[in-house]
Amino acid sequence: MQFDPLPSHCLVDHSLAIRVRGVGAGKSALLRLSSHFNDGVLLSTAVFKADADGVIDLCRDAPRSGSYAGVDPMGLFWSRGLVSADQLTTIRPPGKDPLTVTLVAEGSDGQGTVSHTIRRVFEGPGVTSRTVLERGLVGKMYEPAGLTSAPAVLVVGGSGGGLTWSQEMAALLASHGFPALALAYFAAPGLPPILDRIPLEYFGTALEWLAAQPGVDANRLGVTGVSRGGELALLLGATFPAIRAVVGYAPSGILWPAFPASGHGAWTLGGQELPFASTVATDEWDQPLAEVQPRRNSFDWYRLPLENAGHAEKATIPVERINGPILMISGTADALWPATELAEIAARRLRQKGFAHPFEHLRYDNAGHNIAWPHAPTTMSRSVHPVSGELMEMGGTPRGNADARSHSWPKMLAFLNKALRAGETVIAPAHKAPGT
Repeated sequence: MQFDPLPSHCLVDHSLAIRVRGVGAGKSALLRLSSHFNDGVLLSTAVFKADADGVIDLCRDAPRSGSYAGVDPMGLFWSRGLVSADQLTTIRPPGKDPLTVTLVAEGSDGQGTVSHTIRRVFEGPGVTSRTVLERGLVGKMYEPAGLTSAPAVLVVGGSGGGLTWSQEMAALLASHGFPALALAYFAAPGLPPILDRIPLEYFGTALEWLAAQPGVDANRLGVTGVSRGGELALLLGATFPAIRAVVGYAPSGILWPAFPASGHGAWTLGGQELPFASTVATDEWDQPLAEVQPRRNSFDWYRLPLENAGHAEKATIPVERINGPILMISGTADALWPATELAEIAARRLRQKGFAHPFEHLRYDNAGHNIAWPHAPTTMSRSVHPVSGELMEMGGTPRGNADARSHSWPKMLAFLNKALRAGETVIAPAHKAPGT
């Protein structure tokens, strides 16, 4: 047996054409994909039957049994799950690099075994990175080689703080030709420990810094964020007219309090806390509380101020001020917060205000909170929050999350290319940036 040629090194979002030859006509083979994860191992398996030529083709064939069902060329990648302790003695990939996967095909009837290792990375050829500790900023800059006057993207993570999510996203964007600054705004040295009263002026400084970098076109800046960072991306777009495109993953069109709760808001501007959902007076909460009856261990409390347009208006982001197109991505089975409903607040406002630019909200059934680049394992829907220590349920099914990632990723890249590279006419800002 042998695999058709496969790379030994590629980007994590790269799709592979996996074929095994020499299996024997009508014979079966077990395919196994494994990789290290913390102190354990992620593993997926699938049994295939070869065709009359002795070929198994994952782009054509569905497994007869295994970790996933149906035809899916990258099914072995997203269906990886943690193996049990007793399996660790027999399944242990070489080395400790979590980015390296080992693909193994085991034939039946003594046909032997063939294996191949692939290192799947976030930084493509020619991409360089550097730590940013200037002007009070904490971040990491990723730059493709040889670009001049290129559009660039500011990348912000969510309530996990630090550079969680943002550095991987920024590295991938740079690998696709966009200089990208992954920016921490709390839970990093020199920054606030939690998401509490973060000055928007900090992000204004980051945008100025990014615009001044060699090879960056200051007139073509975008921003992307996830979860609370998706809320932030919409807010930054509505605040800074230098931003020409916004991508929000599981975003919110309404501002929420500090996290963990402190009695304050998450964001400030000019030294003043921006209005957030829980600032409505106690007596104003009485009626929606009585009507909704929030359940224990649910996120119904997110919906309380949304039951009445007046409640929502107090903290709704003025997204109509954004100076370019908008893409929002959400899963309808999000168990962390009602991302689809929260994104629709922004979409409705854009429609009502006659927004001058294109906007789209991609909604995925059976997908949860964790939608980003494709082919990552989607079998683990629970995790411990790195700041609050709470157990988080992300929602969605493994297949639903995988499909949402695979479908939305090329759409997101196409959106950024069109918005920032296609020479779209720039409309003069209808408002001023802070301090002008």
